[in-house]
Amino acid sequence: MPRWLAIGTAPEWNDIKRFGEEMHETHNWRPDARTTVTSVLALEDGRIMAECHAMKRELFEAWLQEKGWTVESITPITHMAKTGSIWEIT
Repeated sequence: MPRWLAIGTAPEWNDIKRFGEEMHETHNWRPDARTTVTSVLALEDGRIMAECHAMKRELFEAWLQEKGWTVESITPITHMAKTGSIWEIT
């Protein structure tokens, strides 16, 4: 399944309480049965990164818009390594 990485900002997400409110429940990670936001990272510089598995980029874009993000970039992921496993993303 295709994956994307988004970088941007979202109002007050640098606050751990607000970050938790936005991401705590499963429905915040799974906007539909075929779309999963797998990781969200708050960076020290105020930006946020999110990784998503989805059949279409538009599904990730809709989630970002719903969450109030100002998106700097959305980039397809071509391959990755995670705790010793390496995957090619197609």
